[in-house]
Amino acid sequence: MKKFVFIFLLLFLFSLSASAQNKSDSTIETVPANFGSGGCSLFPNGDYRHCCTEHDKAYYFGGSWKKRLKADNLLFKCVAAKKGWWHKPLAVLMWSGVRIGGVSFLPTSFRWGFGQNKSRKSCVNNCQKKPTENLNHR
Repeated sequence: MKKFVFIFLLLFLFSLSASAQNKSDSTIETVPANFGSGGCSLFPNGDYRHCCTEHDKAYYFGGSWKKRLKADNLLFKCVAAKKGWWHKPLAVLMWSGVRIGGVSFLPTSFRWGFGQNKSRKSCVNNCQKKPTENLNHR
């Protein structure tokens, strides 16, 4: 049991230290008209699907690690508030999944800030190799 708690805490701390985006917490954001939620990504949709849709809206814009933690905690509370004893352990499982798998640096369609155009410098067609010095000549 101690190993499980240690691993869970380690994963939790790892997810908190994930890189955050530089959006202000005070910005009021609305999702675009063509926004489509996948419901509970990689998880069966149940009577808690609307919880996942609201969670997706928060994940669309991304932001600070505090905003992400707040969004994940709201998902937990929403699912745990449903009737049935199984919703509380389900909420823990879902919360753990989004904390670990929703980090912004993963190239997934459900990552934190998935709706933002991340300007990643990529070298596809316009790459030019810099001339290198011949290291054999001295």
